Formats: sequence, structure tokens, C-alpha cells
Amino acid sequence: MSLSLRLSLFYASLCLFGGVQLPFFPVWLESKGLDAKDIGIIIAATMFLRMVAGPLFALVADRLGDRRRVVIALSWSSLGTVSLFLVTDGFWQIFIVSLTMMTLWASISPLIEAIALAAAREQGVDYGRVRLWCSVTFIVGSSGTGWLLGFNAPSVIVLCFIAAIVANLAGAYLLAPELPRHRKRPPSGNPFKGILAILRQPVFMLGITTASIIQASHAVYYAFGTLNWQQQGYSDTTIGLLWGVGIVAEITLFAFSGKVVARFGAVHMLTIGALAAIVRWAITGLNPPLLVLFPLQALHALTYCAAHLGAMHFITHATPRSLAATSQSLYAALSAGVIMGGMTLAAGSLYQAYGAHAYWLPVGAGVLALGGCIALGRRWTGGELLTDESEDEDDGDGSHSHRSGVGC
Repeated sequence: MSLSLRLSLFYASLCLFGGVQLPFFPVWLESKGLDAKDIGIIIAATMFLRMVAGPLFALVADRLGDRRRVVIALSWSSLGTVSLFLVTDGFWQIFIVSLTMMTLWASISPLIEAIALAAAREQGVDYGRVRLWCSVTFIVGSSGTGWLLGFNAPSVIVLCFIAAIVANLAGAYLLAPELPRHRKRPPSGNPFKGILAILRQPVFMLGITTASIIQASHAVYYAFGTLNWQQQGYSDTTIGLLWGVGIVAEITLFAFSGKVVARFGAVHMLTIGALAAIVRWAITGLNPPLLVLFPLQALHALTYCAAHLGAMHFITHATPRSLAATSQSLYAALSAGVIMGGMTLAAGSLYQAYGAHAYWLPVGAGVLALGGCIALGRRWTGGELLTDESEDEDDGDGSHSHRSGVGC
């Protein structure tokens, strides 16, 4: 089995769960008697814990030199935890299980991104073509769960969770063991030295913060998009299709991402994502009719996919391979943890008070991210900000950006 096929199958297995969880986890929480504020707290808390857990799992993977083994362990742990939703009830039980489950499962993503991007850089794998299968199964998860909810109680969502994680576990075993790589010496000393070296690079922090803000602009949509559309009277099937339209647009961009990224570069892809976020959320906040919602959802190709590709391109070329998973996890901790968590926490209170007008919060995030894109374009030359050697020297001033890389 080729490396591209193995990666494609794993991405497909990974995002089946996301297709169920993102649109319909709030629906299940509401069915358990939780209000919008409680839902916002639970979703935000699962994001905040990623600040610590994700980088720690990635650090272990980088030092072991075997990300596949860590992915399999996280998949088994996720399956055990998600099964507890069958017997949980009440805010605190749901809170604890959700916190554990989403910390374990979310920690897989930066590991597989590091594997896939290394394969793209060193073995010629087309990242966009393997990554798009994640989006394909997201549609299957969201549309399929929406269809099931048409004639089942919300409790069916938990069964969909379990089935999706089983698929994820199967995909993890299909991953090929990583090729051993030569190191000048085995890992020793302070295990957090690599993290500190990256954190001391101001341009790296500017890049991942800007990308994180764009991704966090989806907070209201992810947490309350489905509930808001339900209140507008749309059926679960229609809502599943609305989510699906966005993912189809995302798949299309992923399919041609190699040429697109080569043409525009990381900073311009991020800029496109920020501009699209401003437009998309400003109009969504007006509760437009269904005729407008479908084409508006197609902007997901830009607000999510273009920004994601820009972030991956930036991280790949700005950091050395030895810190690939660590760099990815720091970005995930910031984007899906700190900033997304803060936005989601704010979204809960805003949505409860103002309904769809809560979307004005991500409009402001888009404006802020646009400023970050402009600053990044002026400061990053397109090359590595530190090397394996500079990690050891640890001068932390970003002066190692002289190495050539793909232009921004």
C-alpha cells in the first residue's frame, strides 16, 4: 500500500468523527438539558486543555521519533473515553468526559499533520490530495448524522461518535511506520528546549497567532451554527447539507492546493482567509435566507482551507523537521485551544443574549487577523527561522532566517 493511500485513509478515518462532533455535539448537549452558556463553557474548556496536552504528546512523539505509536495510543484512549458518553448525565459528568475525550482526540491532528507534511516535503506526496479525504468523510459524518437525526432521538449522536472513533483507530493501524532519520546525537538534556526555542521566535509566534485568529473566527459557527439554523426552522437534513456545501468547497481547494499554494504562498493564503472571514461572518450575522446561505457556506474554502494551507506552508518552511510535531502542536494549542477557547467562551454568552448577532465577534477577529497578515508579510522572508543547530545554540533572536525557502 502506497504512503499516499495510507495517509489518505487515515485522514478519512480521522475526520469522520469531526463531521459528527462539530455540527451535532451542541445538539446532544442541549438534549441533555444544558443551555447555551453551559454549552459554551464545555466546548471552550475542551479547547483550553489542549494548550498543555497537545504539545506534551507531540514532544513525546518527537523524542521517540515514532508518531504512529503515539497516534495509536491516543486513538485507543479516545475510544475508551467516548464510550463513557453512554452513561454520563448532568453538567459535571459531561464536562469531565468531554474534557478528556476532546483532549485525547484533538492531540492526534498535529501528529498526522507533521507526518503528512514531512512526506510532502521529502517524498513528494501531494499534501492537498491526501488531506482532502478528511473533508470528504466530514461530509459523510455531518450529512449522515443529520439524516439519522431526522428519525432518531439525539442519543444516536453518541453511537455515531463511537463508530467514528472505531474507524479512526483502524486508520491509525494503517499508518506506515516512519522512516528512521539520522540525528547528530540522541535527544538529551531539557526536553522542553525545542519548545522554548520556537516560542522565542517572534515571527513564528506572529505567524501562528495570525493563522489561529482566522481559525478561531469559526467559533460561533462551530458552537452555535446548527442551533441557530434550527431556530430559523431548517431541518436537520438541510443543516447537514449546509455544512456539506462548505466542505465540498474545501475539498475543491485542497484538490488543487499544490498549484494554488505555489502561486500565492503562505502569507497571501492567510490574507485571503482573513478577508473571507470578514465577509462571511458579517453576512451570516444578518440571518440571511437559505438562498444566500448556500453560496455563503462556500466561503469555507477560504476561511478554513486557504488559512489552513497558509498555516501549514508557513510552519513547514519556518521550522526544522526535528521540531515538526512540536511546531504543529503549538499551533494547534493556540488555534484550537487558547484563542478558539476564548472565542467560544465569549460566544456562549453573546449567542444567549444576541442570537445570530454573535457573529459580529468573528468579524472583528477577521479584521485583527488581516493586520497580522500585513505584519507577517513584512517580517518573514520565507525561510527557516531556526535550524536544528540554532535550536542548540538557542540565541532566540530569529537571526537564522537567512536560509532560503519557498517565498511568501
